[in-house]
Parts: sequence; C-alpha cells; structure tokens
Amino acid sequence: MEVVEDAEFLEPGPDRKVEDLINEAEVLYGFPDVPMSVVASSKTLRLMHVQSTGVDRFAPHLVDSQVILTNSRGVHAKPVAEHAVALMMALAYNFRSHTKMQEKRLWEDPGIERLEGKVAGLLGLGAIGEEIARKCKAFDMEVIGIRRDPSQPAPAFVDRAYGMDGLMEVMAESDVVLCSLPLTRETQGCLKYEHFAAMKPTAFFVNVGRGPVVDEAGLIRALREGRPRGTGLDVFETEPLPQDSPLWEMENVVITPHSGGKSPENRRRSLAILIENLRRMKEGRPLINVVDKKRGY
Repeated sequence: MEVVEDAEFLEPGPDRKVEDLINEAEVLYGFPDVPMSVVASSKTLRLMHVQSTGVDRFAPHLVDSQVILTNSRGVHAKPVAEHAVALMMALAYNFRSHTKMQEKRLWEDPGIERLEGKVAGLLGLGAIGEEIARKCKAFDMEVIGIRRDPSQPAPAFVDRAYGMDGLMEVMAESDVVLCSLPLTRETQGCLKYEHFAAMKPTAFFVNVGRGPVVDEAGLIRALREGRPRGTGLDVFETEPLPQDSPLWEMENVVITPHSGGKSPENRRRSLAILIENLRRMKEGRPLINVVDKKRGY
C-alpha cells in the first residue's frame, strides 16, 4: 500500500471475528457491528474511521479511550442537501396531491407555494447546513440559521445566524425549517411541541439530520393542529419507522427511509479521508475530521 508500507489488512472470516481483529489492528474502518466497549478497551487500536457523518452510536463510548475517532464529514453534504431541498419542494409544490390527482386523471390545481422571497430556517450550519443554505439561495430565499457558536461569522449564503437560544425565534420566523442537527446530549429531543406550535400555519418542517432530535409525539400533535402545515422526514426516532406510527397515514407528511445521504460515490470519498489520515499519521501531522468525542461531533 502506498500510504503505509507493509500494511496488513485484517478481515473477519469463519475462524476470526471482528472482536478478535480489534485487539490486533491499529485502524478500524466502517460500521463495526460490535460492542463499543470492545473498541474502547483495545490495546492496539489507534484510529477508528466511520463512513457516516453522525457518530452518536460511537462517540459516547469512546470518550475515555485512546482511540481517535474520525468521521466522513463533508462526504454526505451534497446528497443530503439535495434531499432536503427535494423534500422542501415536494411540500411547497404539493406533489402528494398532484400525484393522487394524476392517478385519478383529474385536471385540478391543488395549489402550490412559491419559494422565492420565503425565509429558510436552517437548524445546524455544519457542512450539510452550509450546502442547504447555498441551494436555498438559488431559490432567492432569505436564509437564517442556528449554530453552536453564533459569535463566529455567519457562513456563506446565511443572512443571519443565532445560537440555540434563538431556536424559538427561527422556528417562528421561517417559512421552511430545514434541520440537519447532529445528535448529541444537547440536541436530543430539543425540538418539542411548543417549537412546532410556534411555526406559521403556512410553514413546513424538513428533517434530514437525526430523528431523535425531534420529540416525534410533539410533532405529530402539532401537525394535527395545523402547525406546521406539513413535514418532510428522512429520519425518525425509531428506524425503520414502526408500522403503527401515525405519520404513515398523515396527508401532510412526506416520508423517505433515511436515504438522503446515499450516493454511489460516498464510499470512495470516505475512503479518501481515511487514506489521507493514514498518510498524516505516518508523517506525524494532525488528522482531519477528528470528532470531539465529548461533544459528539
């Protein structure tokens, strides 16, 4: 291998489980289906690189370990942002009603909402949020957002940025709220009934981040009361979405099965980050995409 001379690749087989290899390997790549306690207690492991951006499954278990955790931040930004915009357009252009009318061969106009001049409220201004902002600006929308550190300059294409204490204000002001928040101790369940109830009766909510940042029961209650007007969800508190979830039957809900980040190029791009970090490890340089294990992103 070009990056690490004399590298040895360890793969599980009939006689060797992943758990055994973790106690021999220095680098772990992918989505290991093993207890994180095994990873955390490894005496040899130096680096774990995951193919996802979200690391809520891994970070809390590795806080006190020697293992450096890196993610694939940036790899999924464009496909997830495209998915968020697709859900936004499906809601604004009333595609569900149009599809039903097509099936019935009805030439009727169920009404649509134009996006030009509307306010897009972005919850999360990381790589995905910044890409969503860029795409919203292409629709001539005003873009506001929530970020962890509002003292930093607003990212490109974002007109105004607030801290988490501005969440209610952003929810109330926006015509479309697009969420790409990571799942951390601070964000879990942070979007509650009162936040959705504060939205305009004409507004929409889209979530392409993590399902558990939303109190789903609160969202369902608010949807039934007409605020927000509709929602597009790619992520859920429980996945797969249970068959008895009321969301399946709600006319003002568009559902996709956590498919927003899927792209044939993702594995290659994620592997490129790992290869760059192997090169940096060899040269003693700082790694890229290192996760703050305490913060969870």
